[in-house]
Amino acid sequence: MKRMKVVLGVAGLLVAGPVFAGNPILRETDPGFVYACDPAAEVFDGKVYVYCSHDQPDASNYESMKDYVVLESSDLKTWINHGVVLDPQLAPGFEYAHSNMNAPDAAYKDGWYYWYFPSDITEVGVAKSRTPVGPWESAVSNEFTKIFDPTVFVDDDGQAYIYGNDHWEDIGDPGRHIMGARLKDNMVELDGPWIRLSSEEVNEAVHVFKRNGIYYFSARVGKVTQYWMADSPLPQYADFKGELAPNSPASPNHTSAIEFNGEWYLFYHRGDVNHGNSCRRSACFDKMTFHEDGTIEPVIYTLDEGVELSSSKKVKSSEKGSVEPNEPPPPKGSLRHQAEDFSEESGVKIAVQKDGGKSTGLGNISNGDWSCYEKIYFGSNPNTLIPFRVRVAASKAGGTIELRLDHLNGKVIGTIPVSATGGLDQFETCSTMVSGVAGFRTIYLCFSGGSGDLMNLNWFEWAPKKAKRIKKK
Repeated sequence: MKRMKVVLGVAGLLVAGPVFAGNPILRETDPGFVYACDPAAEVFDGKVYVYCSHDQPDASNYESMKDYVVLESSDLKTWINHGVVLDPQLAPGFEYAHSNMNAPDAAYKDGWYYWYFPSDITEVGVAKSRTPVGPWESAVSNEFTKIFDPTVFVDDDGQAYIYGNDHWEDIGDPGRHIMGARLKDNMVELDGPWIRLSSEEVNEAVHVFKRNGIYYFSARVGKVTQYWMADSPLPQYADFKGELAPNSPASPNHTSAIEFNGEWYLFYHRGDVNHGNSCRRSACFDKMTFHEDGTIEPVIYTLDEGVELSSSKKVKSSEKGSVEPNEPPPPKGSLRHQAEDFSEESGVKIAVQKDGGKSTGLGNISNGDWSCYEKIYFGSNPNTLIPFRVRVAASKAGGTIELRLDHLNGKVIGTIPVSATGGLDQFETCSTMVSGVAGFRTIYLCFSGGSGDLMNLNWFEWAPKKAKRIKKK
């Protein structure tokens, strides 16, 4: 089996360590680029290893996923792309493995690294190695259990657990719930029955981690990644808390969380980069912020040089949504928000679009329509000009997008004219500079123009860290 090892810096080249790291981790201009998705991040011997499934460059569905990739970093700035290191359908000893090599996970115990992967959607196979990157051999002679999206957690006392959800396999109660079970010391046998851990139903992408004695369980529910908290690894039931991360751009999300160098990070994938789509996804990561009571501030996705790796301060639950002197600074890079993730709207409709691949956004936009978005963070200084961009398509002169603050008839903080792009599936990026705004605010995108369909809107993004101070006259 060929192995590819490419050393990459923040933008694809080996560079000295900057303060900020960039998303996505791999760029299509990098040597040996692959679509690495479903990132399962682990910290082994002071380094970060990300175990990923692999989308094919011509994929139009998930049926073509057949092998696995490892990414490695000692600082989250410079990455080693080991490429495909495990192909269960071709490697000897994995004769039981076939089709649909979806989201994996990895764990370490007693000198062995274990790689858990699905076969035929819910059959769980296991590989093992003496190193985090292989070579890998089969640890079982056949799949040892059934669960969707297997993930494994080894507790401080050495006891290991496996989790997932019974989306495709009803284990116990009907429905789709977070499920967990103990593993025997050999890491490849269950030590007891599967236990239902959530009263709420979930879709997929279960992940488990522990912080300050609290166990966190996350899963995708609809488009949003939600999380639960508990004081034991197999609770009955975990306490539902709410949103951990928003919808992943242009792709159903799959996340994992790690602590590294005293900070916590959420790994995820997105399909709107590297000319990708929902079946050609790229791994990313962003910093997590915990409140004093252990709850989590919903993660904000960043692009470019967006992840600040220096330490940040905690925020109190009472400060959520406010701008305080000890609030973590905004990321250095663009923050992107999907147009369909509105809190309110009038006239617009969520529609399938083709912007470098199949995605969703706003369509049927007519004169007088609007969409509203809450908790948009604009930094701490209102006396700045902040870049603001929209991704739009228009078959004729599209009209204008007005950005209004806090109310439908609120202050206009920016105006974006939209010209014809060549069709409602021909997307271009238009921009303006917004001013006179700071903190977490609600914005309204108000559309105006002629008759008929004015435009389609895929996303908008803004860059508070790239704000320019307004010069006084």
